[in-house]
Amino acid sequence: MDPRGIDPHCIDPHWAELSALVSRAEQNRIDMARLQAQRAELFAEALQLVALRVAQRRAAKGNREFGDTIPLREVIAELACALRVGERTIASWLGDGDALVRTYPATLEALREGRIDERHASAIIDGGMPLDDAHRGQYEELVLPLAETATAPELRESARVIAARLQPEMVEERQRAALAQRQVKTYGLEDGLSRLLLDGPDALIQAAFERLTDMARALDGEGPVAFDADDDVEDGAEDAVSADPDADADGDGEPADERTLDQRRADIMLDMLLCGAPAAHGEEGALGAIRATVQVTIPILTLAGIDDQPAILAGCGPIDADTARTLAASAPCWERVMVHPVTEEPLRLDTYRPSKKLRRLLDARDRQCRWPGCGRLARRSEADHTIPFSEGGPTCAGNLAILCKRHHRLKHASPWQVVQLGAGVLEFISPTRRRYRNNAPPVDEARTARPWARLLATPYDSTDPAAF
Repeated sequence: MDPRGIDPHCIDPHWAELSALVSRAEQNRIDMARLQAQRAELFAEALQLVALRVAQRRAAKGNREFGDTIPLREVIAELACALRVGERTIASWLGDGDALVRTYPATLEALREGRIDERHASAIIDGGMPLDDAHRGQYEELVLPLAETATAPELRESARVIAARLQPEMVEERQRAALAQRQVKTYGLEDGLSRLLLDGPDALIQAAFERLTDMARALDGEGPVAFDADDDVEDGAEDAVSADPDADADGDGEPADERTLDQRRADIMLDMLLCGAPAAHGEEGALGAIRATVQVTIPILTLAGIDDQPAILAGCGPIDADTARTLAASAPCWERVMVHPVTEEPLRLDTYRPSKKLRRLLDARDRQCRWPGCGRLARRSEADHTIPFSEGGPTCAGNLAILCKRHHRLKHASPWQVVQLGAGVLEFISPTRRRYRNNAPPVDEARTARPWARLLATPYDSTDPAAF
């Protein structure tokens, strides 16, 4: 029996070698995390040494020409030379080590025990950086359990959301300061290639990227992604589709456009910047009519102007309440999602349009491919029957989950299993009998929210106009 409780005698012999290899990899990860915890403590001690040297320098009242930064620079330079890494890396290790030792002791202990790794610890530190000291203890309590089940990129996004909900006012302040830094830059690359870099608001950049993607797909005959209840890919049906999700073929079996999706995006973007419209790519009216679709989850109290809890822009993270209300005011259609009052799992969705309700509910619940570690947006993924439809599985939210094309195929072409545990929680069982829990984003984010108490405490004024 290995430390995870997996009995090697119960594993199919075909998977025994893989299971043994995975066990060794897990132990290697634990050993590395323990060393990373030791390094964090070592570099926290180095900062203490810097503070001591600064105090000694001030007490000696020596040459003050260069200020108090010399002791820090001396330590950084010495460590960088000894470890043969850059000084910026040393500075980063110093900051992270000090944060773990002084501010996030439970995270340091989890790192020492191998329950998380260095990237998870870094995500926790970065996510909590804008918080006041009074909120960081609660923030660590909420985010650390997620770190033990999520990948580092998933944790980084969840940490930003949790921090924003603990201290909503910081979202608007930070976004106002960040917006003042918006700019366009160019960088010269190799072989006659240059890079155009645009920094702008999350909602606008995400919308621009989605519109470029829809235009690029339309050039190849695919068009913007849309789903109906009958469009759900049935179990195993994807095996007949090309392995390249971005490649389509015309009726003769030849690709309609030999450029990759990235190349088409780049060409259309330059075309629009130079001409004001995609004039060089087919009929202007066809591509120009395509508009972007972005998903913004707005708490109802925020929408009504009662609260300022941040909204969540799918694929980006929290956005301030004023921006969310502006987007809601200009949206041609709202989709109202009924959620569980405790877990915030989406339970029901209604809208003015009667079709596509179930697909919208799944998109609202899952937001992206639910396979552990995958971040492909829900609107570019597929609805998978957990229990195959051919085996009696119903077409309902409790038996459907969003999987991208790649992982949808893997689920049906390999012994991987998926179990619905309820409340939006999935459990993935690998061929080596390991189990990986995956919570829907609203289930994780609900840990910080208590919206119903604020709603009941808010006096109702029938003469108060809408806030949008």
